[in-house]
Amino acid sequence: MTVSATISNKTYRVIALLQALPRSPQKVTSNEIQQRLSSEGHDVSRRSIERYLKELSESQAFGALVQCDDSATPYGWSIAQKQSLSIPGMDAQMAATWDLVSRYLTPLMAKDVLAKLEPVFSEARRWFERHRPLGKRYWSDKVAYVPRGFHLEPAAVSRGIADQVYDALYRNRQMDIWYKDKNESHRVHPFALVDRGAVRYLVVRFWNYKDFRHLALHRLRKVNVLDEEVERASDFDLESYLKEGNMNLPYGDSVELVMRLYGRAADHLYETPVNASQTLREVCSDVTELRVQVNSTEELKWWILGFGANVEVIKPIKLRDEIRDEMLRGAKRYG
Repeated sequence: MTVSATISNKTYRVIALLQALPRSPQKVTSNEIQQRLSSEGHDVSRRSIERYLKELSESQAFGALVQCDDSATPYGWSIAQKQSLSIPGMDAQMAATWDLVSRYLTPLMAKDVLAKLEPVFSEARRWFERHRPLGKRYWSDKVAYVPRGFHLEPAAVSRGIADQVYDALYRNRQMDIWYKDKNESHRVHPFALVDRGAVRYLVVRFWNYKDFRHLALHRLRKVNVLDEEVERASDFDLESYLKEGNMNLPYGDSVELVMRLYGRAADHLYETPVNASQTLREVCSDVTELRVQVNSTEELKWWILGFGANVEVIKPIKLRDEIRDEMLRGAKRYG
């Protein structure tokens, strides 16, 4: 059955309409909703949309969910910041997953993302409260998440900036941005947003230039989303861009890395290999040789240096020299 056939049913129309509403403080007009639904194959008039929105906002069931900004015309519609529809099919496994995300990934996630997920977190907590066995330990006392390595707090993004950037990316719109301490604005064409853990980077082209630049999201002081579309947006392939190592600070091509790991430094590589090309060979007691094809990046150097005295790069020679020089400079700090 086609979308145009099923949408004749008012229930499906209302569901599609609710999905088109952004979360506050973002808002859309009835005309913008009509355009989005039309692009998705839904044949519904603007007058019908306005009638449905009015019915929803005045209803007992949805009145707290759907809100209207009538301070100016045309009216702006949105989903209330701390409201959400009940998640169908919530069970123990789904609730447990969201509970883990809430409790243990919070330090790793941007606060603007967490704010949008809070209604889901709250529903997971309510599910466990409703299904808590009498006299038994609570779920949070039974499951834990302990990440490996040393993690930094995510960089704080100014209020409202992320919402505008996501909106521009979704609608393929150009932006005027004010970056870091610059007083003048710059016109950019945003193509993608890449999360690197503590920092999120916006992949853009400035003005009419052809080269791509990476802007740290937290360094944007002000953003103005424009009506003009991003030029050549369909030509950008994010997967290919990432495979080419553009987000890994590359300084060279693919290389065969050969290095020796001492003690138990190589143990985890048997279970979590670098990639499919990896081979490990025991040279002698407590010495393991790693051979693997990798992209020569700054992050590769940081990973090798993380082994400290338990690693020796054999080749490529250039990388060996760079690691040696870096370790010698570090040793002098403690001399």
